[in-house]
Amino acid sequence: MSHASTIHEISTGDFSVRSILIQGRRFCLVWDTLTHPRDMAQFAEIAASQQCFVVYSHGDWDHIQGTAALNNPLVIGHRECLQRFQGEAQQTLSDMQAREPGKWDEVRLIAPNITFDRHLDLDLGGITVSLHAMPGHTSDSIVAFIPSMKLLLAGDAVELPCPCVPSGCNLDKWIRSLLRWREHAGVRTIIPSHGPSGNKEILDRTIAYLDGLRHGAPLPLPDDAPLMYARTHQDNLKNCNLCAGS
Repeated sequence: MSHASTIHEISTGDFSVRSILIQGRRFCLVWDTLTHPRDMAQFAEIAASQQCFVVYSHGDWDHIQGTAALNNPLVIGHRECLQRFQGEAQQTLSDMQAREPGKWDEVRLIAPNITFDRHLDLDLGGITVSLHAMPGHTSDSIVAFIPSMKLLLAGDAVELPCPCVPSGCNLDKWIRSLLRWREHAGVRTIIPSHGPSGNKEILDRTIAYLDGLRHGAPLPLPDDAPLMYARTHQDNLKNCNLCAGS
């Protein structure tokens, strides 16, 4: 077998988040390391026999705090992800440790030691992982395309029923980037970090949600949307300067 993939999903209590392990003949790659080293115990065992790459989809706490469980990985992220480790990521961890003494003591932040701005290809041996900057959720956001698997790892750039849209976000660029992946003939399956995975329908629905915000006509959430997404939606309306009752 030239490659294999494994998905590991955890619940933080408020939401679920997933990590993906891709194994090539020579190297393995862990896409995001979740919230705590214990979250990576399964992947650490699988990856022990190969040099491991860790790729951060972006520098939010629930994607980066488990890296210390892995054995001497090469850590990759966007150039601006490294900048977040120089202040914001440590402050977030310090705040969490203050709120919940003892719970996060084993977390040791490991910053990217390989960075890029727009595009980087990785050859794992029999499988190529192509990393691309992805305007949108955060300034350091990236996605990973695996041509041989027709798979797009979308991080927080795609999410149902709605992604988190920060204040000042350039919705035009975010939507254009998603449309390029929507039109990409090689993409069949999309795995985001949160919410359901699926085919290009989840791209369509994320685009439609963002487009509604862009045009001041936000789409309503499903009646059965979890409370966390209802709060996210209200925050999105405020961040896009829309009336929360629209």
